[in-house]
Amino acid sequence: MTTPTVTRQTFDEVMVPVFSPAPFVPDRAEGSRVWDTDGREYIDFACGIAVTSLGHGHPELLKVLDEQGRKLWHIGNGYTNE
Repeated sequence: MTTPTVTRQTFDEVMVPVFSPAPFVPDRAEGSRVWDTDGREYIDFACGIAVTSLGHGHPELLKVLDEQGRKLWHIGNGYTNE
């Protein structure tokens, strides 16, 4: 497995304790599944904002994100865009 650059100890030292973090460090995800730095698999019941409906790394979403990222990624609220 990969060696994490952020460990539970370093996370706890630098992050504001708003939530009680999971007892593992996520390494990668696909669909509704997440794997930790030790290779253990979990079902992502906590998920983030877009993950709830889209899942992690959906191929079609990655395609359109890549297309948009090559066009215009982000601008401030002072602009009107498509």
